Amino acid sequence: MLSIIVCSISPERLSALQQNLKATVGIEYEVIAVDNRVQKWPIAKAYNYAARLAKYPYLFFVHEDVKFHSFEWGGVIVNKLREPDCGVIGFIGSKVKLKAYSGWGQNPKWICAYLYQKGHDATYFNVHNAYLGTPFEEVVALDGLGLFVRKEIWESYPFDERFLTGFHCYDLDFTLQIAATKKYKNYVCCSNQVLIEHFSLGSLNVEWFKDTVRLHREKWDKILPIKSSDCLLDEKFRRKEEERFFNIFLREILKCDCAEKKMILMEFLCFPFSWKHFFHCLSALYRYYFRK
Repeated sequence: MLSIIVCSISPERLSALQQNLKATVGIEYEVIAVDNRVQKWPIAKAYNYAARLAKYPYLFFVHEDVKFHSFEWGGVIVNKLREPDCGVIGFIGSKVKLKAYSGWGQNPKWICAYLYQKGHDATYFNVHNAYLGTPFEEVVALDGLGLFVRKEIWESYPFDERFLTGFHCYDLDFTLQIAATKKYKNYVCCSNQVLIEHFSLGSLNVEWFKDTVRLHREKWDKILPIKSSDCLLDEKFRRKEEERFFNIFLREILKCDCAEKKMILMEFLCFPFSWKHFFHCLSALYRYYFRK
């Protein structure tokens, strides 16, 4: 019933995940693991390849550094996936994706999360905008640590392996393209019956910045912003947040040796004027030339 797809680089982690799935999933399933130590494929290509081999109608694309703490969670997820307008289900995501460069998450006001997350010193229960009696909260973009979707939807909107040739942005692009159809709703699972732990924190490197800039400029520029159907987004607040998150992204990209940072700086300087933006521009120029 559930085809579980893993892009693996660690036999030890994969083995631990397989044992955990066997003990907890509670429904018929298969595991399709792509050994990416051998293939060295971009993750979009690895996921599409494995999904084509899947024999079940429901897919679960998952990192190998996770563990489920609840039992018989498979039926809870499949029952939701059966709803005709259900798109992708994950464990952390956002109700809004602004035009500003970023990953899937921006304002904490819009973030939904329900999972155990290992931090630097301890594991914490990461809960945002989750409500008793609401086991699934609508979002537009999801983190790729775990993504459930019907196989028929994946077939219509596969991972864009021609555009995404690395290991970043596949989750943002995949979930946005399904949300943008307006035919399907993506969700964060906020149910105690499906508790997952994620063992690693993400990191931002030069390749992430490059892929994020390219994805926004070449593919999503004319479509963003996008929001969930239950989210109100005031236009004045949206413009303010666009500038704020653009400034956050600029600050981070200026710290790394990324060829795109001068282009991003020039784009930021042309952003619609406000006094706050004026001071942000002065600060950005100082950081850029001081670091050079």
